[in-house]
This record gives sequence, structure tokens and C-alpha cells, in this order.
Amino acid sequence: MGFLLSPFGRVSRRGFWLGYLLTFAALIAGAWYGDKALAAKQAFVLPPQLIALQPALDIAGGPLLLVVMLFVPWVTGMMILKRLHDRGFGGLMLIWKMVVLGGLIWFAFNADRFVSGQIGELLAIAALVLAGLMVLRALIIVFFLQGQEGENRYGPDPLGG
Repeated sequence: MGFLLSPFGRVSRRGFWLGYLLTFAALIAGAWYGDKALAAKQAFVLPPQLIALQPALDIAGGPLLLVVMLFVPWVTGMMILKRLHDRGFGGLMLIWKMVVLGGLIWFAFNADRFVSGQIGELLAIAALVLAGLMVLRALIIVFFLQGQEGENRYGPDPLGG
């Protein structure tokens, strides 16, 4: 589990798919079945002091799924970072991409404040298209492209090359 939480090192495509996606699929399935068992026995009831958490539990599906879902953003970021390391990119690229992506999405939803009419709508669509292309490029890098052969500054080749 420490492998999923650490920002250091590299991970191959296969390691990413198996180590991340299958691990989370198993955790989510186990938590879902555990929540169903708790609900069937009515074994989990929030104390009055924590009743404000009920909407989060309703959205997540249960307490075990909520705990698993709290780790998803961190682990996702760490595994994407390791895939970027495997390609020779650093963490600043990930931060930069997230800032630019957030700015494009913000602009797409607020373009009418700056330019009204059809030009504002075209700018909003252009911002969304650029954001989509950025996400597509990142997905191709993370999910499909082979890492650098041999050792790089982030560690040894996960494939042993």
C-alpha cells in the first residue's frame, strides 16, 4: 500500500494498470460489499454529533466506501506522478497542467463576463476544446506511452531495461 501513497520512483504502464486500477477496484468492491453487509444488519448508525456527515455517506454509499474514496485523489495524483516520472517529466509539469486546466475551465464558464454575445460563446467553446486536448494528451502520456528506457533522474527503469 505504501507504493500507492508515495510520490517517489517510477511505475510502468503495466504497474500502473495492475497496481492502481486493480487495487482500487478490489478495495471499492470490498468496501461496497462491506457496506451492504452493514446496512443489512443495520450495524452502522451515526451518533448525533456526526449527523452532519450523513449527506457524504449517502453520496459515497456507506462508511467503508467513503473511507476508500477519501484516498482516491491522493493515490491518483501519486500514480500519475510516477507515470510522468517514467516518461522523464517532473511533478511541476503536473502542477502546471492542473493550474492551466483549472484556468481554462474557469474561463469557459465565465467568458460571458469578459466578452458578451457569440464571441464570448466561441471563446468558451475554444477554452473547453483546449482543456479537452490537454486532458487527452495527459491521458495518452499516462495510460499508453512507454516510459524512458534505462535509469533516469527519478529512478531505475521499472522494466529493468
